[in-house]
Amino acid sequence: MKLAPKQRICFWLLLGLTIFTVVWREAGGVNLDGVEPVILPTSTVAIVQSDKASAVDIEYEEIKAMIREAVELAGGFSDLIFDGATVVIKPNLVNWTDYTKPGWGGEPLPTEANGVTTDWRVTRAVVELVRELNPSGKVYIMEGSSVPTRLVMEKLKYTPEYIPGTDGILAIEEDSGKWKDYNSPGIVAVDLPDGLLHKKYYLNRKYKEADVVISLPCLKNHWHAAVTGAIKNVAIGATPGNIYGNSSRNPGRNSMVDHNSRRGDLHMWIHDYYKCRPVDFVIMDGLQGIQNGPTPCYEVSRTLRLSKDQMNMRLILAGRDAVAVDTVEALIMNWDPQSVKYLVFLNKSGLGNICPSAISVRGKKVDEVRKDFAGVRPPAGGYPIKKMTTPAFTYNGYEIEDGRVVFSLAPDECIVKMEICLNGEDRPEQVLTGDFHRVPVDLSRLGPGENRLTIHAYDRFFNRVSKTFLLQPNPEAGLYRVEEDGPSETQVLAVGG
Repeated sequence: MKLAPKQRICFWLLLGLTIFTVVWREAGGVNLDGVEPVILPTSTVAIVQSDKASAVDIEYEEIKAMIREAVELAGGFSDLIFDGATVVIKPNLVNWTDYTKPGWGGEPLPTEANGVTTDWRVTRAVVELVRELNPSGKVYIMEGSSVPTRLVMEKLKYTPEYIPGTDGILAIEEDSGKWKDYNSPGIVAVDLPDGLLHKKYYLNRKYKEADVVISLPCLKNHWHAAVTGAIKNVAIGATPGNIYGNSSRNPGRNSMVDHNSRRGDLHMWIHDYYKCRPVDFVIMDGLQGIQNGPTPCYEVSRTLRLSKDQMNMRLILAGRDAVAVDTVEALIMNWDPQSVKYLVFLNKSGLGNICPSAISVRGKKVDEVRKDFAGVRPPAGGYPIKKMTTPAFTYNGYEIEDGRVVFSLAPDECIVKMEICLNGEDRPEQVLTGDFHRVPVDLSRLGPGENRLTIHAYDRFFNRVSKTFLLQPNPEAGLYRVEEDGPSETQVLAVGG
Protein backbone atom coordinates (compact mmCIF):
# COMPACT_ATOMS: atom_id res chain seq x y z
CA MET A 1 0.00 0.00 0.00
CA LYS A 2 1.36 3.39 -1.00
CA LEU A 3 1.39 6.03 1.73
CA ALA A 4 0.58 9.68 1.26
CA PRO A 5 3.39 12.18 2.08
CA LYS A 6 1.89 13.08 5.46
CA GLN A 7 1.40 9.39 6.25
CA ARG A 8 5.05 8.68 5.36
CA ILE A 9 6.21 11.47 7.70
CA CYS A 10 4.06 10.06 10.50
CA PHE A 11 5.35 6.56 9.80
CA TRP A 12 9.00 7.59 10.04
CA LEU A 13 8.37 9.69 13.16
CA LEU A 14 6.59 6.77 14.80
CA LEU A 15 9.36 4.38 13.79
CA GLY A 16 12.01 6.73 15.19
CA LEU A 17 10.09 7.14 18.42
CA THR A 18 9.71 3.38 18.72
CA ILE A 19 13.43 2.79 18.21
CA PHE A 20 14.27 5.52 20.73
CA THR A 21 11.84 4.01 23.26
CA VAL A 22 13.32 0.53 22.88
CA VAL A 23 16.85 1.85 23.28
CA TRP A 24 15.79 3.98 26.25
CA ARG A 25 14.12 1.00 27.89
CA GLU A 26 17.16 -1.19 27.24
CA ALA A 27 19.16 1.46 29.06
CA GLY A 28 16.68 1.32 31.93
CA GLY A 29 15.60 4.86 31.18
CA VAL A 30 18.86 6.13 32.69
CA ASN A 31 20.89 8.75 30.89
CA LEU A 32 24.29 7.89 32.33
CA ASP A 33 26.00 10.83 30.71
CA GLY A 34 23.44 13.12 32.32
CA VAL A 35 24.14 12.05 35.91
CA GLU A 36 25.67 14.95 37.78
CA PRO A 37 26.52 13.71 41.27
CA VAL A 38 25.92 16.00 44.20
CA ILE A 39 29.24 16.49 45.98
CA LEU A 40 28.75 16.29 49.74
CA PRO A 41 31.36 16.49 52.53
CA THR A 42 33.93 13.74 52.08
CA SER A 43 32.92 10.22 53.13
CA THR A 44 35.39 7.57 54.26
CA VAL A 45 35.09 3.91 53.27
CA ALA A 46 37.48 1.29 54.63
CA ILE A 47 38.50 -1.90 52.79
CA VAL A 48 40.31 -4.62 54.72
CA GLN A 49 41.34 -7.89 53.09
CA SER A 50 42.55 -11.13 54.63
CA ASP A 51 45.78 -12.64 53.34
CA LYS A 52 44.26 -16.12 53.59
CA ALA A 53 43.98 -17.89 50.24
CA SER A 54 40.34 -18.86 50.76
CA ALA A 55 37.41 -17.21 52.52
CA VAL A 56 36.53 -20.47 54.24
CA ASP A 57 39.94 -20.46 55.96
CA ILE A 58 39.32 -17.16 57.77
CA GLU A 59 38.63 -17.93 61.43
CA TYR A 60 36.67 -15.93 63.98
CA GLU A 61 39.51 -14.06 65.66
CA GLU A 62 40.77 -12.82 62.29
CA ILE A 63 37.24 -11.78 61.27
CA LYS A 64 36.91 -9.77 64.47
CA ALA A 65 40.33 -8.17 63.93
CA MET A 66 39.41 -7.27 60.33
CA ILE A 67 36.15 -5.67 61.50
CA ARG A 68 37.91 -3.74 64.24
CA GLU A 69 40.49 -2.42 61.77
CA ALA A 70 37.85 -1.46 59.20
CA VAL A 71 35.71 0.31 61.81
CA GLU A 72 38.69 2.31 63.06
CA LEU A 73 39.78 3.24 59.53
CA ALA A 74 36.25 4.43 58.81
CA GLY A 75 36.10 6.72 61.85
CA GLY A 76 35.36 4.37 64.73
CA PHE A 77 32.43 3.90 67.09
CA SER A 78 33.63 6.06 69.97
CA ASP A 79 31.62 9.19 69.13
CA LEU A 80 28.63 7.19 67.91
CA ILE A 81 27.92 4.48 70.49
CA PHE A 82 27.57 5.35 74.18
CA ASP A 83 26.79 3.35 77.28
CA GLY A 84 23.05 3.06 77.69
CA ALA A 85 22.32 3.38 73.98
CA THR A 86 19.84 1.25 72.07
CA VAL A 87 21.66 -0.29 69.10
CA VAL A 88 19.98 -2.25 66.32
CA ILE A 89 22.19 -4.52 64.21
CA LYS A 90 20.62 -5.50 60.88
CA PRO A 91 22.24 -8.47 59.07
CA ASN A 92 21.13 -9.81 55.68
CA LEU A 93 19.51 -13.25 56.00
CA VAL A 94 17.56 -13.40 52.78
CA ASN A 95 17.06 -17.18 52.98
CA TRP A 96 18.74 -20.35 54.21
CA THR A 97 18.73 -22.55 51.13
CA ASP A 98 20.95 -22.89 48.08
CA TYR A 99 18.93 -22.09 44.95
CA THR A 100 21.53 -23.14 42.40
CA LYS A 101 19.70 -26.43 41.94
CA PRO A 102 17.30 -26.59 38.96
CA GLY A 103 13.64 -26.08 39.73
CA TRP A 104 14.32 -23.91 42.79
CA GLY A 105 15.07 -26.92 44.93
CA GLY A 106 18.01 -26.44 47.25
CA GLU A 107 20.18 -27.66 50.05
CA PRO A 108 20.95 -25.71 53.24
CA LEU A 109 23.50 -22.96 52.78
CA PRO A 110 26.79 -23.29 54.64
CA THR A 111 26.53 -21.31 57.87
CA GLU A 112 29.91 -19.63 57.32
CA ALA A 113 31.27 -17.62 54.39
CA ASN A 114 28.45 -18.60 52.03
CA GLY A 115 28.33 -15.16 50.39
CA VAL A 116 24.53 -15.03 50.32
CA THR A 117 23.83 -14.29 53.98
CA THR A 118 25.72 -12.35 56.63
CA ASP A 119 28.09 -14.74 58.38
CA TRP A 120 26.94 -15.17 62.00
CA ARG A 121 30.55 -14.64 63.09
CA VAL A 122 30.54 -11.14 61.56
CA THR A 123 27.41 -10.31 63.54
CA ARG A 124 28.86 -11.78 66.73
CA ALA A 125 32.03 -9.71 66.35
CA VAL A 126 30.01 -6.52 65.84
CA VAL A 127 27.93 -7.28 68.95
CA GLU A 128 31.14 -7.68 70.96
CA LEU A 129 32.61 -4.42 69.64
CA VAL A 130 29.38 -2.58 70.45
CA ARG A 131 29.31 -4.04 73.97
CA GLU A 132 32.80 -2.69 74.65
CA LEU A 133 31.31 0.83 74.51
CA ASN A 134 27.76 -0.01 75.54
CA PRO A 135 27.81 -2.60 78.34
CA SER A 136 24.48 -1.62 79.91
CA GLY A 137 22.41 -0.51 76.91
CA LYS A 138 20.13 -2.48 74.63
CA VAL A 139 21.54 -4.38 71.66
CA TYR A 140 19.12 -6.03 69.25
CA ILE A 141 19.72 -8.11 66.14
CA MET A 142 16.77 -7.55 63.80
CA GLU A 143 15.99 -9.10 60.44
CA GLY A 144 13.12 -9.69 58.05
CA SER A 145 13.83 -12.57 55.67
CA SER A 146 12.01 -13.55 52.49
CA VAL A 147 10.64 -16.62 54.30
CA PRO A 148 9.74 -16.93 58.03
CA THR A 149 12.73 -15.24 59.64
CA ARG A 150 12.89 -17.35 62.80
CA LEU A 151 13.53 -20.47 60.71
CA VAL A 152 16.32 -18.73 58.79
CA MET A 153 17.92 -17.55 62.03
CA GLU A 154 17.89 -21.03 63.51
CA LYS A 155 19.38 -22.55 60.37
CA LEU A 156 22.17 -19.95 60.14
CA LYS A 157 23.21 -19.91 63.84
CA TYR A 158 21.52 -16.65 64.74
CA THR A 159 20.75 -17.85 68.25
CA PRO A 160 21.97 -16.81 71.75
CA GLU A 161 24.16 -19.90 71.80
CA TYR A 162 26.26 -18.63 68.91
CA ILE A 163 25.72 -14.87 69.32
CA PRO A 164 25.62 -14.01 73.03
CA GLY A 165 25.37 -10.54 74.49
CA THR A 166 22.17 -9.30 72.87
CA ASP A 167 18.85 -8.27 74.37
CA GLY A 168 17.03 -10.04 71.60
CA ILE A 169 17.49 -11.70 68.21
CA LEU A 170 14.27 -10.54 66.66
CA ALA A 171 12.31 -11.47 63.56
CA ILE A 172 10.87 -8.12 62.46
CA GLU A 173 7.54 -9.61 61.39
CA GLU A 174 7.11 -11.11 64.88
CA ASP A 175 8.13 -7.92 66.72
CA SER A 176 5.87 -5.57 64.75
CA GLY A 177 2.40 -6.86 65.59
CA LYS A 178 -0.37 -8.92 64.04
CA TRP A 179 -1.11 -9.25 60.35
CA LYS A 180 -2.14 -5.88 58.87
CA ASP A 181 -2.45 -4.30 62.32
CA TYR A 182 -1.58 -0.71 61.45
CA ASN A 183 -2.30 0.38 65.04
CA SER A 184 0.18 -2.06 66.59
CA PRO A 185 2.46 -0.48 69.22
CA GLY A 186 5.29 -2.38 67.53
CA ILE A 187 5.25 -0.12 64.45
CA VAL A 188 5.37 3.59 63.81
CA ALA A 189 4.05 5.50 60.79
CA VAL A 190 6.50 7.90 59.16
CA ASP A 191 5.21 10.70 56.96
CA LEU A 192 7.49 11.43 54.01
CA PRO A 193 6.12 14.46 52.13
CA ASP A 194 8.94 14.32 49.57
CA GLY A 195 8.66 10.57 49.03
CA LEU A 196 9.21 9.50 45.44
CA LEU A 197 6.72 6.60 45.51
CA HIS A 198 4.56 7.02 48.64
CA LYS A 199 4.09 9.68 51.29
CA LYS A 200 3.81 7.36 54.31
CA TYR A 201 5.68 4.24 55.39
CA TYR A 202 5.54 1.91 58.40
CA LEU A 203 8.67 1.01 60.36
CA ASN A 204 9.30 -1.28 63.27
CA ARG A 205 9.33 0.93 66.38
CA LYS A 206 12.55 -0.45 67.88
CA TYR A 207 14.29 0.00 64.54
CA LYS A 208 12.99 3.53 63.96
CA GLU A 209 13.69 4.79 67.48
CA ALA A 210 17.10 3.16 68.02
CA ASP A 211 19.96 5.46 68.93
CA VAL A 212 22.19 3.64 66.46
CA VAL A 213 21.39 1.37 63.50
CA ILE A 214 24.23 -0.68 62.00
CA SER A 215 23.69 -2.37 58.63
CA LEU A 216 25.56 -5.65 58.05
CA PRO A 217 24.98 -6.50 54.38
CA CYS A 218 26.72 -8.97 52.08
CA LEU A 219 28.77 -8.00 49.04
CA LYS A 220 26.68 -9.12 46.05
CA ASN A 221 24.72 -7.93 43.06
CA HIS A 222 20.97 -8.22 42.51
CA TRP A 223 18.78 -9.20 39.59
CA HIS A 224 16.22 -6.44 40.30
CA ALA A 225 18.22 -3.65 42.00
CA ALA A 226 21.61 -4.21 40.31
CA VAL A 227 23.49 -3.69 43.58
CA THR A 228 22.38 -4.89 46.99
CA GLY A 229 24.31 -3.68 49.99
CA ALA A 230 23.90 -1.55 53.07
CA ILE A 231 20.89 0.38 51.77
CA LYS A 232 18.74 -2.33 50.25
CA ASN A 233 19.52 -4.50 53.27
CA VAL A 234 17.38 -2.15 55.39
CA ALA A 235 15.09 -0.58 52.79
CA ILE A 236 13.65 -4.00 51.97
CA GLY A 237 14.82 -6.29 54.78
CA ALA A 238 13.74 -3.96 57.61
CA THR A 239 10.18 -3.58 56.33
CA PRO A 240 7.74 -5.28 58.74
CA GLY A 241 6.51 -8.47 57.08
CA ASN A 242 3.23 -8.30 59.00
CA ILE A 243 2.47 -5.02 57.20
CA TYR A 244 4.16 -5.47 53.84
CA GLY A 245 4.40 -9.24 53.50
CA ASN A 246 2.80 -11.43 50.85
CA SER A 247 0.45 -13.08 53.37
CA SER A 248 0.05 -13.78 57.08
CA ARG A 249 2.24 -16.88 56.62
CA ASN A 250 4.63 -15.54 54.03
CA PRO A 251 6.64 -12.47 55.10
CA GLY A 252 8.31 -12.08 51.68
CA ARG A 253 7.86 -8.52 50.42
CA ASN A 254 7.73 -9.26 46.69
CA SER A 255 4.26 -7.75 46.33
CA MET A 256 4.69 -4.46 48.22
CA VAL A 257 6.38 -2.81 45.22
CA ASP A 258 6.78 -3.70 41.55
CA HIS A 259 10.33 -5.06 41.36
CA ASN A 260 10.27 -5.17 37.55
CA SER A 261 9.00 -1.67 36.88
CA ARG A 262 11.09 -0.02 34.17
CA ARG A 263 10.43 3.41 35.61
CA GLY A 264 12.12 2.27 38.84
CA ASP A 265 9.36 1.77 41.43
CA LEU A 266 11.69 -0.50 43.43
CA HIS A 267 14.40 2.16 43.42
CA MET A 268 11.94 4.84 44.51
CA TRP A 269 10.77 2.59 47.35
CA ILE A 270 14.36 1.96 48.46
CA HIS A 271 15.08 5.70 48.42
CA ASP A 272 11.97 6.50 50.44
CA TYR A 273 12.22 3.75 53.02
CA TYR A 274 15.90 4.38 53.64
CA LYS A 275 15.22 8.09 54.05
CA CYS A 276 12.69 7.30 56.80
CA ARG A 277 15.56 6.00 58.94
CA PRO A 278 19.10 6.24 57.48
CA VAL A 279 21.64 3.90 59.06
CA ASP A 280 24.48 5.20 61.22
CA PHE A 281 27.21 2.75 60.28
CA VAL A 282 27.86 -0.02 57.78
CA ILE A 283 30.01 -3.12 58.15
CA MET A 284 29.84 -5.20 54.98
CA ASP A 285 30.48 -8.94 54.95
CA GLY A 286 32.63 -9.37 51.86
CA LEU A 287 34.31 -12.55 53.07
CA GLN A 288 32.94 -14.51 50.13
CA GLY A 289 30.88 -12.28 47.81
CA ILE A 290 28.26 -13.57 45.35
CA GLN A 291 27.75 -12.86 41.66
CA ASN A 292 24.40 -13.51 39.97
CA GLY A 293 22.93 -12.51 43.31
CA PRO A 294 21.18 -11.99 45.58
CA THR A 295 20.57 -15.73 45.85
CA PRO A 296 22.25 -17.49 42.93
CA CYS A 297 19.77 -19.68 41.11
CA TYR A 298 19.92 -21.99 38.12
CA GLU A 299 17.51 -19.82 36.11
CA VAL A 300 19.92 -16.87 36.38
CA SER A 301 23.45 -18.24 36.43
CA ARG A 302 22.89 -21.65 34.79
CA THR A 303 25.30 -23.16 37.27
CA LEU A 304 24.60 -26.26 39.34
CA ARG A 305 26.84 -25.38 42.26
CA LEU A 306 26.86 -22.44 44.64
CA SER A 307 30.65 -22.42 44.47
CA LYS A 308 30.46 -21.30 40.81
CA ASP A 309 29.04 -17.94 41.92
CA GLN A 310 31.11 -17.48 45.07
CA MET A 311 33.87 -14.92 44.48
CA ASN A 312 36.32 -15.52 47.38
CA MET A 313 36.79 -11.79 48.04
CA ARG A 314 38.05 -12.08 51.67
CA LEU A 315 36.94 -8.52 52.44
CA ILE A 316 35.35 -6.39 55.14
CA LEU A 317 34.08 -2.92 54.16
CA ALA A 318 33.03 -0.23 56.61
CA GLY A 319 31.82 3.35 56.63
CA ARG A 320 29.32 5.82 58.03
CA ASP A 321 27.93 6.82 54.64
CA ALA A 322 25.91 3.86 53.36
CA VAL A 323 25.61 5.40 49.88
CA ALA A 324 29.40 5.69 49.66
CA VAL A 325 29.91 2.14 50.94
CA ASP A 326 27.47 0.76 48.37
CA THR A 327 29.19 2.86 45.69
CA VAL A 328 32.54 1.32 46.56
CA GLU A 329 30.91 -2.12 46.70
CA ALA A 330 29.51 -1.59 43.19
CA LEU A 331 32.90 -0.56 41.84
CA ILE A 332 34.59 -3.54 43.50
CA MET A 333 32.11 -5.71 41.54
CA ASN A 334 32.71 -3.66 38.36
CA TRP A 335 29.14 -2.33 38.28
CA ASP A 336 28.53 1.33 37.61
CA PRO A 337 26.98 2.96 40.71
CA GLN A 338 25.78 5.94 38.67
CA SER A 339 23.57 3.55 36.68
CA VAL A 340 21.79 2.40 39.87
CA LYS A 341 18.77 4.64 40.30
CA TYR A 342 18.33 4.44 44.06
CA LEU A 343 21.95 5.44 44.63
CA VAL A 344 21.45 8.43 42.34
CA PHE A 345 18.16 9.31 44.10
CA LEU A 346 19.75 9.16 47.55
CA ASN A 347 22.72 11.23 46.42
CA LYS A 348 20.40 13.90 45.05
CA SER A 349 18.55 13.86 48.39
CA GLY A 350 21.84 14.60 50.16
CA LEU A 351 22.08 11.25 51.94
CA GLY A 352 25.48 10.13 50.64
CA ASN A 353 28.21 10.36 48.03
CA ILE A 354 28.41 8.42 44.77
CA CYS A 355 31.37 10.22 43.18
CA PRO A 356 34.91 9.05 44.04
CA SER A 357 35.99 12.69 44.21
CA ALA A 358 34.09 12.85 47.53
CA ILE A 359 34.93 9.34 48.80
CA SER A 360 38.18 8.60 50.62
CA VAL A 361 39.07 4.90 50.56
CA ARG A 362 41.27 3.72 53.41
CA GLY A 363 43.12 0.41 53.60
CA LYS A 364 43.09 -1.51 50.33
CA LYS A 365 42.48 0.34 47.07
CA VAL A 366 39.46 -0.53 44.92
CA ASP A 367 41.63 -1.57 41.97
CA GLU A 368 43.58 -3.94 44.22
CA VAL A 369 40.55 -6.08 45.11
CA ARG A 370 38.01 -5.67 42.28
CA LYS A 371 36.62 -8.56 40.22
CA ASP A 372 34.03 -8.89 37.45
CA PHE A 373 30.70 -10.01 38.96
CA ALA A 374 28.32 -11.58 36.47
CA GLY A 375 24.65 -10.73 36.72
CA VAL A 376 21.51 -9.78 34.81
CA ARG A 377 20.80 -6.19 33.76
CA PRO A 378 17.66 -5.17 35.67
CA PRO A 379 14.70 -3.56 33.85
CA ALA A 380 15.12 -0.23 35.68
CA GLY A 381 18.82 0.07 34.97
CA GLY A 382 22.11 -1.02 36.41
CA TYR A 383 25.13 -1.90 34.30
CA PRO A 384 28.41 -3.74 34.62
CA ILE A 385 31.39 -1.69 33.52
CA LYS A 386 32.43 -3.29 30.25
CA LYS A 387 35.42 -1.16 29.35
CA MET A 388 37.98 -0.20 31.95
CA THR A 389 40.87 2.07 31.00
CA THR A 390 43.54 3.35 33.33
CA PRO A 391 43.69 7.15 33.54
CA ALA A 392 47.01 8.85 32.86
CA PHE A 393 48.91 12.05 33.47
CA THR A 394 52.34 13.26 32.43
CA TYR A 395 54.82 15.28 34.44
CA ASN A 396 55.97 18.48 32.74
CA GLY A 397 58.16 20.11 35.37
CA TYR A 398 57.77 22.31 38.41
CA GLU A 399 57.81 25.82 39.82
CA ILE A 400 58.70 27.19 43.24
CA GLU A 401 56.32 29.69 44.77
CA ASP A 402 55.63 30.75 48.36
CA GLY A 403 57.45 27.82 49.97
CA ARG A 404 55.78 25.24 47.75
CA VAL A 405 56.91 23.06 44.90
CA VAL A 406 54.18 23.12 42.26
CA PHE A 407 54.18 20.15 39.91
CA SER A 408 53.01 20.85 36.38
CA LEU A 409 50.93 17.96 35.02
CA ALA A 410 48.97 17.11 31.88
CA PRO A 411 46.04 14.98 33.12
CA ASP A 412 43.42 12.96 31.23
CA GLU A 413 39.98 14.55 31.20
CA CYS A 414 38.49 11.52 32.98
CA ILE A 415 40.40 12.20 36.22
CA VAL A 416 38.10 13.32 39.04
CA LYS A 417 40.48 13.26 42.01
CA MET A 418 44.15 13.28 42.96
CA GLU A 419 45.55 12.22 46.32
CA ILE A 420 49.00 13.32 47.45
CA CYS A 421 50.67 10.93 49.90
CA LEU A 422 54.03 11.33 51.62
CA ASN A 423 56.48 8.60 52.54
CA GLY A 424 54.15 5.66 52.06
CA GLU A 425 51.35 6.97 54.29
CA ASP A 426 47.86 5.60 53.55
CA ARG A 427 46.13 8.82 54.59
CA PRO A 428 46.60 11.51 51.90
CA GLU A 429 48.53 14.64 52.77
CA GLN A 430 46.12 16.52 50.54
CA VAL A 431 43.29 15.80 48.10
CA LEU A 432 42.61 17.68 44.87
CA THR A 433 39.23 17.61 43.11
CA GLY A 434 39.99 20.22 40.46
CA ASP A 435 42.79 22.00 38.61
CA PHE A 436 44.88 18.86 38.17
CA HIS A 437 47.34 20.74 35.98
CA ARG A 438 49.02 22.31 39.03
CA VAL A 439 49.73 20.23 42.14
CA PRO A 440 51.25 22.25 44.99
CA VAL A 441 53.19 20.59 47.83
CA ASP A 442 54.17 22.54 50.94
CA LEU A 443 57.93 22.14 51.38
CA SER A 444 57.57 22.57 55.15
CA ARG A 445 55.80 19.20 55.24
CA LEU A 446 58.94 17.42 54.02
CA GLY A 447 61.39 15.80 56.42
CA PRO A 448 65.13 16.45 56.52
CA GLY A 449 66.05 13.24 54.70
CA GLU A 450 64.81 11.68 51.51
CA ASN A 451 61.07 12.10 51.00
CA ARG A 452 58.87 9.99 48.76
CA LEU A 453 55.84 11.76 47.33
CA THR A 454 53.16 9.78 45.49
CA ILE A 455 50.40 11.23 43.34
CA HIS A 456 47.39 8.93 42.89
CA ALA A 457 44.97 9.98 40.14
CA TYR A 458 41.49 8.42 39.89
CA ASP A 459 38.65 8.36 37.40
CA ARG A 460 35.02 7.96 38.47
CA PHE A 461 35.38 4.18 38.57
CA PHE A 462 38.30 4.38 41.02
CA ASN A 463 40.68 3.28 38.27
CA ARG A 464 44.03 4.64 39.36
CA VAL A 465 47.40 5.73 38.04
CA SER A 466 50.20 6.54 40.49
CA LYS A 467 53.55 8.26 40.11
CA THR A 468 56.14 8.61 42.83
CA PHE A 469 58.78 11.32 43.13
CA LEU A 470 61.88 11.27 45.33
CA LEU A 471 62.72 14.57 46.98
CA GLN A 472 66.19 14.78 48.54
CA PRO A 473 67.73 17.79 50.28
CA ASN A 474 70.96 19.30 48.96
CA PRO A 475 72.18 21.39 51.94
CA GLU A 476 75.18 22.88 50.13
CA ALA A 477 73.08 24.35 47.36
CA GLY A 478 70.02 24.90 49.54
CA LEU A 479 68.07 22.82 47.08
CA TYR A 480 65.94 19.69 46.86
CA ARG A 481 66.61 17.11 44.21
CA VAL A 482 63.46 15.66 42.68
CA GLU A 483 63.41 12.39 40.77
CA GLU A 484 60.45 10.68 39.17
CA ASP A 485 60.65 7.20 40.64
CA GLY A 486 59.47 4.45 38.34
CA PRO A 487 59.98 2.67 35.04
CA SER A 488 59.97 5.92 33.10
CA GLU A 489 63.12 7.95 32.48
CA THR A 490 64.39 9.55 35.69
CA GLN A 491 64.20 13.31 35.89
CA VAL A 492 66.47 15.16 38.33
CA LEU A 493 65.35 18.65 39.27
CA ALA A 494 66.64 21.37 41.55
CA VAL A 495 63.89 22.50 43.89
CA GLY A 496 64.53 25.51 46.10
CA GLY A 497 64.55 24.69 49.81
